Amino acid sequence: MLPESAVRPVRAGIEAVGPTVDPIAQSAAAFLEKHLPAVAAYLPSAPKPAGDKGAAAPDAKVPAAKTAAASAGATPATAPAATPRRETPPVPVTTTKVEKKATPVVLDVVGTVQAIASIPIKSRVDSQIDSVQVKEGDHVKQGDVLFTLDARALQAQLAQARATLARDEAQLQQYKNDLNRAETLARTNAGSQQTAETSRTQVATQQAVIAASRAAVENLEVQLTYYTIKSPIDGRVGSLPLKAGSAIRSADSALLATVNQLDPVYVSFAAPQAVVPTLVDAMREGPVKVRVTLGGTRGKTLDGTVTFTENTLDTTSGTLTAKATVGGTEERLLPGEFVQVRVILSVEPDALVVPDQAVQMGQAGAFVYVVKPDQTVETRQIRVARTVDRQSVVSSGLTGGETVVTEGQLRLFPGAKIAPAASNPPAADTAAPKS
Repeated sequence: MLPESAVRPVRAGIEAVGPTVDPIAQSAAAFLEKHLPAVAAYLPSAPKPAGDKGAAAPDAKVPAAKTAAASAGATPATAPAATPRRETPPVPVTTTKVEKKATPVVLDVVGTVQAIASIPIKSRVDSQIDSVQVKEGDHVKQGDVLFTLDARALQAQLAQARATLARDEAQLQQYKNDLNRAETLARTNAGSQQTAETSRTQVATQQAVIAASRAAVENLEVQLTYYTIKSPIDGRVGSLPLKAGSAIRSADSALLATVNQLDPVYVSFAAPQAVVPTLVDAMREGPVKVRVTLGGTRGKTLDGTVTFTENTLDTTSGTLTAKATVGGTEERLLPGEFVQVRVILSVEPDALVVPDQAVQMGQAGAFVYVVKPDQTVETRQIRVARTVDRQSVVSSGLTGGETVVTEGQLRLFPGAKIAPAASNPPAADTAAPKS
């Protein structure tokens, strides 16, 4: 236990400070009172006055006037006034108004570009390529010649079939003449009826022969068209692996070329099961717009319309396959390309919108700092329905026209004074594309 002579100077110093309203000073005083003996052990004793080695001098830590007053039993002087708490300077922040505007309800997904028509070009006959009429990457119209094949053998067969048809037609004419003579003789009883009947049979038989010969000619003429390969659609020619002189067979798996229709195109995407009812309802009400963002174009977009939805859900992924038709691509969308797709499901006319950087996350969820008229802030719990183009749509907790802090929240606390800087510019337009 420390002697009273060691404790007395510290206690006197605390009493000299007097009462204070400063919470920090109060805490310090309470700490010293609690741990007074331990603190006093570390305080130096005042030096003894010269010439009086037996008497202890007043403690250097205590003012002389206080010591004298205490020795005489006098009342100590009035304690000095408490030091006023220094005001915290206003926190510089950036603010903006809570906007009320039309905001789309969207579905953002990744889609895949598909050609509406992609036609593989193959030979239907066994032959040899006589000439290639196009180059790789050429744009072609429906009916343009792509390849010609060696058709000399077929042309010879066709010439033979035509000659056979001409012979059969001449033979038919002969039989018809014989029939006319036989019928004339039979009417005058100069010839028998049997001869006339035989002539009629010959004419009918020859007519059937001619029909068969004509069909053979037509068949060869159709086959001859296979030796001139034409484009079935408007589109663009892909690579040409086979050149003039290459032998080809109809059973070969190799393609002569592929023609893709590149404008318009399909953009296929998967809609999650949760939004399928909303998508179906929107399609019943009218065309559902989509906006496709082109890769590598700094945000350039193309507009389209949902034109197809599958009739069953994919049980593995729980999604519904849908397709949008997008035109005016100028071949900037190629089959197999991945693109960002925004489906405009509906438009909320009076949505409350704040920049997403205004929304903070705490233990109780999302909140914002709301600016009060006295330029102090309060925290406000909010519910964010969705985020569109870096704008948060607030479903509860705010009203239109209120001011929220968008930058500088790290130094804020409820009741903090602020020094607002210039407000953020108005939010970007997120409305649906016009019809």
